[in-house]
Amino acid sequence: MTADVMFSAATDVDTAAIVGLRHRIWGTTYRGIYPDQMLDDFAWDWHHEQELRRLHDPKYAVYLIRKERQNIGYLTIHRGDVVTLQSLYIVSEYQQQGIGRCAFDLVAAYCREHGVSSFVCHCVPQNHNARKFYERMGGVVIGEDLGNEESWQDSILYRFTLA
Repeated sequence: MTADVMFSAATDVDTAAIVGLRHRIWGTTYRGIYPDQMLDDFAWDWHHEQELRRLHDPKYAVYLIRKERQNIGYLTIHRGDVVTLQSLYIVSEYQQQGIGRCAFDLVAAYCREHGVSSFVCHCVPQNHNARKFYERMGGVVIGEDLGNEESWQDSILYRFTLA
């Protein structure tokens, strides 16, 4: 793991930071993918409530990612019938520094701890950088949900099998 990157289990105190990161990252990564109105009219209160709900649900594990004492991203894992990497968001200036790879190591450790040999994640097809990353990490496309009325609702499903 990159020595100066920390993954810490999020608590209620971190909710505002996570929602702020989501707003910032969506505003850069998803501009042109998500509707401008959805990004410009970001529903702060709704996102805050959703994040609190996740933090209190034992099926979710939420981690804040920090580097040099700054919040630079977060990840959310959901454990249902399958383990799902629900979100992995890293601010753009910290991407391509091995932090995503470290995040995948954390997800793999989580899976092993729960006796699971694979996990999945969804990706918006237009998010080409994320798709390249997932494929470099060994993700195999196992499903697609394309042709929705709103293209931002389309998704590609990747499976990652642990070594």
